[in-house]
Amino acid sequence: LLTQLDWLMQPIVAFVVSRAALFAAGIVGDVFLPTKEGHWVADPNSPFLSLWAKWDSQWYVQIARDGYWFQPLRQSNVAFFPLYPLAMRLLAPLAGDNLVLAGFLVSNLAFLLALVFLYRLAELELADREAARRTIFYLALFPTAFFFSAVYTESLFLLLSVATLYFARRQQWLAAALAGMLASATRNLGVVLWALVMWEWLRQHGWSLEGTLRRRTWQLLFRNAKAHWPELITIAAIPLGLLLYMAFLKINFDRPLAFIEVQAAWGRQNVGPWAVIARELSALADFQLNRGNLSRLLNLSVSLAVLAMVPFIWRRLGEGYAVYVLVLILVPLYSSVASVLRYVLPLFPAFILLGRWGRRPTLDRILLACFAVGLGVMTAIFANWYFVA
Repeated sequence: LLTQLDWLMQPIVAFVVSRAALFAAGIVGDVFLPTKEGHWVADPNSPFLSLWAKWDSQWYVQIARDGYWFQPLRQSNVAFFPLYPLAMRLLAPLAGDNLVLAGFLVSNLAFLLALVFLYRLAELELADREAARRTIFYLALFPTAFFFSAVYTESLFLLLSVATLYFARRQQWLAAALAGMLASATRNLGVVLWALVMWEWLRQHGWSLEGTLRRRTWQLLFRNAKAHWPELITIAAIPLGLLLYMAFLKINFDRPLAFIEVQAAWGRQNVGPWAVIARELSALADFQLNRGNLSRLLNLSVSLAVLAMVPFIWRRLGEGYAVYVLVLILVPLYSSVASVLRYVLPLFPAFILLGRWGRRPTLDRILLACFAVGLGVMTAIFANWYFVA
C-alpha cells in the first residue's frame, strides 16, 4: 500500500524536509545575521511571515489589495501578471484578511501540489520511481527553492506548468489547456506551454522531426487533424490567459503591452543572450571577491549549466522539453543574468534529467549536499533583505 502511495508520500516528505530546513535557516539568519534597515515590513505582527515577503512580494500584495495602476516610464505593477495576486485575494478571507499570510499559503500549497505532479510526470517519463523521488528532492532542496515558500509566483507557475504537461502526456487535453491557460495568466512565458502541448499532440499522432521529409507523415497528420480538430481547438485556448490580461490592460490603460513597456523602468535592455554572456565573462575576467561578483558568477554558471543540459534533455526527454527549457532560459538572458538563479526553478525538465543522472550514488550525494548547503545560505541571505535573484 505504501509503495502504491509513493506518488503522494514522497512529495510530502520532500516538502516537509525542505520547508523545515529553510524555515529554520530563515529564522536563524534573521536572528543572528545583520538585517538591512529601511525596508518594507510585510507583517509587523508576524516576523515569521515577514521573512517570506521581500522584494517583488510588495508588488503582489499591492495588486491584491489595491488593484493595478500604470504610469509610463515608471516602475508599475502591471509588470506582474494577475493570477497569483488574485489567488491571494480569494484566499484572504480564510487567512483573516491577511494578504501576506494568504500569499504564503498559496505558495506553499501550490508547491506541495507541484511536487505531486512532478513526481507523477518524472515517473511517467523515466519509468523509475527512484528517479522520480530524486527529481522532487533536487528541486525542493535547490539553493533558491525558498522562493517556492515566499510570496512569489514560482510555486504557482511550476504547479500549472507541470500539470499542463502531465495532462498532455495522458492525452487529457481539456485539463492540459485549462492548466496552461492559468499558467499564461501567471507569467507571460506561460504562453510557451501552448507550443509544448502542441508538440506533444503532434508526437502522439505520429509526427516527428525525422519524418518531416516523408509525404506519409504529413498525410497522417492531416487525417489526424481532421479527425481530432476539437482537441486542437482546446489546446489553442492556452494563450487565453495572456490575451485576457492584454485585453484588461487595453481597456483600463489603452496599453495592451504595458507589461513589456515597464520593463525599461527596471533597467532591462534587450541586447541578446550571447552579448549578455560575453559581458558577464568580461566582467569576471578581472575578478575581485565581493557580493556582486559572487552573484554574477553563480548566475552565469547556472545559465551555462542549463544551456549545456539542453542537448541531453533533447536526447533523453525529447525535442519539446529541450526547446521549452531553451526558450525559458534564453528569454531572461536577453537582458541580464541577474535573476537566473530564480528563473531556473520552473525548468522542470532539467530537474527530471538530474533525477536520472542521480542514479550514480556519488553524484546523488554531491547534489544533495551542495543543494542543501546552498539552500540554507541563500535563505538566510534572502531573509535579511539581501538580493539573491
